[in-house]
Amino acid sequence: MTAVGTGAMARVQWRTGWRGILGWTFGLLAVLGISAVSVLDLYQTPAQIQTYEASTSSGAMAMLNGDVAGTDTIGGILANEFGFVVAFFVPLMAIALVARSTRRDEEAGRLELLLASRIGRQAPLVAAIVVALLALAALALGVLVLVASSEASTGGAALYAAALFALGAVYVGVAAVLAQLVEHNRSVWAAGLAVVVLAYLLRGVGAVQDSGLIWASPLGWYDRVAPFGEEPRPWVLLLSAALATVLIGGALVLSARRDVGAALLPARRAPARATGLLRSPFGLALHEHRGPILGWVVIALALMGTYGALAGDVLEAMESNPDLAQYIGAGGGEQILEQVEGLFVMMLAMLAAALVIQAVGSLRSEESTGRLEAQLVEGRTRPAWLAVHVLVVAVGAVLALLLGGLVLGLTTSASLADDAWTARLLGASVPHLSSTLFFLGLAVALFGLAPRWRSLAWVVFGAGALLAWMGPALDLPTWLVEASPFAAVGILPAEDVDLAGVAVLVGLGLVLLVAGVVGFRRRDVPQQ
Repeated sequence: MTAVGTGAMARVQWRTGWRGILGWTFGLLAVLGISAVSVLDLYQTPAQIQTYEASTSSGAMAMLNGDVAGTDTIGGILANEFGFVVAFFVPLMAIALVARSTRRDEEAGRLELLLASRIGRQAPLVAAIVVALLALAALALGVLVLVASSEASTGGAALYAAALFALGAVYVGVAAVLAQLVEHNRSVWAAGLAVVVLAYLLRGVGAVQDSGLIWASPLGWYDRVAPFGEEPRPWVLLLSAALATVLIGGALVLSARRDVGAALLPARRAPARATGLLRSPFGLALHEHRGPILGWVVIALALMGTYGALAGDVLEAMESNPDLAQYIGAGGGEQILEQVEGLFVMMLAMLAAALVIQAVGSLRSEESTGRLEAQLVEGRTRPAWLAVHVLVVAVGAVLALLLGGLVLGLTTSASLADDAWTARLLGASVPHLSSTLFFLGLAVALFGLAPRWRSLAWVVFGAGALLAWMGPALDLPTWLVEASPFAAVGILPAEDVDLAGVAVLVGLGLVLLVAGVVGFRRRDVPQQ
């Protein structure tokens, strides 16, 4: 078991995946660059910086962006504004780059063909790790230049970039291990996303409660480096480096102990005979989507349950902070809490949208593997086949959104001892069904009309999420923020429902759905 041919494999992975590598790297740099420009424009005087520090010294902000040190400096403000993007998208970048060149190629049979040549057994995995680390290094270098040129200290910028790279390296190791444990690429993604969410929750709970729990998360280590604080901790980088080394080494050991195409945790075998439900179109679609849907629902419930349970701590932290109390005024804590809960509901809508994009995108594998053709020869029409899958996915998204809203409401009510929050937050989640319908229509339209461009749905999702989440803080134009499907309905329950926005999203979603079904009926199957 050798790594002979690692260089050749790295070149192959670059030639076949350079669009994704550059897309992740420059996409994140563009988002962070826009944030940096807005920060420099908004916070030019000591008074403005002091106001920002007061506004972010609450448990709510710590829960969302982390416990960022040095928010009385430009560097600290940048780190705080980058917090949400870094917490999710840097880990997802690492997982995407590793999963693409390992388990996905292996599942498709391409890896076995490559290994038939003069390529060592470990070469594909080593090459995937090296390429991912180089992409993260390029991202970190870009962040270093960006932050250092934004009036932040050069030393702090270098330490911040190192912390970002170390965070990404940990998730490179996580993805490499998962690629050995599970059998399917989507399982690597599902398990990786669960790890990302768990780390985010641990960091958030630890930051709000100011407890040692923050040290249980790689995101907590990222915060504790404190590059712009009064006492930076560069030694914390050793924790991330050690964990990344152990994970990558473990992945190499596990890779040597399994067969190509197999997994150390193989998928459960299906029963020898199908049940009556499974022989029906609806039952088969439900069987194919139930795992991912269940995973997204569990993530939604875990996030919303944790956030709701911390509502009391967040409100207490805001009211007990004299600087923040002076900033928000009497009764301002309740108003800010409404805004924060509105962000949680918006995050829930993002999870529902991600569910439909991922689930509809998985239909492409049904087509490329030939399973779709086998079902169509049984007399089922294309529109009927697609409609059943869309129905199952839509039901799953509705469950994730409404159950998440209910759990957020129940836990918030329990935390604040105010039962009114249950109905308010459940009601706030209902209008976001319109954004879910929009993304369902977009994903179906791309599948039906241009399946090779199906990843465009994720681009629209990412742009919409960033505009809705960061736009107000960066003082972006209102029309631009409200162009996001997630912000078009309003920040609920802090604001009234924007009925016009709901109507536009519903209309667009229905038009896209029809276009997708018509396009799928007319195009070739399979379409390369």
